[in-house]
Amino acid sequence: MTLWELVRALIRNWPIVLIGAVLTAGTGFAAATADGAYFTRTELVFLAPTSTLYPNALRTQSEDIIITAGLVAKQVTGPEKVTKYASPDVTLVGLGVREGWSLRLPDTGGQWATNFATQRLFLDIVGPSEEWVRQQQSLLIDEVEHELDALQREWGVDPTNDITVITAPESTTIYAVGVNKARALGMTAVLGLGATIAAVLFREYLRRRKRPDGSTPAPTTTAVRAPAVVS
Repeated sequence: MTLWELVRALIRNWPIVLIGAVLTAGTGFAAATADGAYFTRTELVFLAPTSTLYPNALRTQSEDIIITAGLVAKQVTGPEKVTKYASPDVTLVGLGVREGWSLRLPDTGGQWATNFATQRLFLDIVGPSEEWVRQQQSLLIDEVEHELDALQREWGVDPTNDITVITAPESTTIYAVGVNKARALGMTAVLGLGATIAAVLFREYLRRRKRPDGSTPAPTTTAVRAPAVVS
């Protein structure tokens, strides 16, 4: 099909072109007016109790503390199954979430194995405003501290031997996640135009398969003559 034939086909199928233009314009308007979001990944570090032998809580690593951090996360998030990702660096924003939160023990084992090697939790929060994210951040950190204290009281741990939790200072920053409106409009226009042309070409294909009287031609068959038998 030449360019001129394509133009004639578009004119001939103007209702399809009109519907495609309306849908494309509506989608483009939605993309152009979409608001951005605000995101933070707060790291909650679990610390062992200090002692004469281990005076620096930040340098003390313990599998028991990692297990405790995982239990606290489960108490906060509830009994639902935790989704496993190929990398612990996956964020809610990267998954397309624009409002919500997650709390998890980072798993560095890849997609097919598990490996919990750090005694810290990742608290991801994404929301429509910085104030909303900050409020959720404060509430969830308080809940983590409460659940940790409740577990240790239930286990009968002496307060002098308590595991504590702190927030990594640099991880509390809240970032604005913007929307590239020019790119969104461009992609919407390209996809809309492509879908419209594809619909028109399909309509032309169906039209050409029909006879002038509107019927569909029957498939042609070739008769095969049997060879003559010579006696």
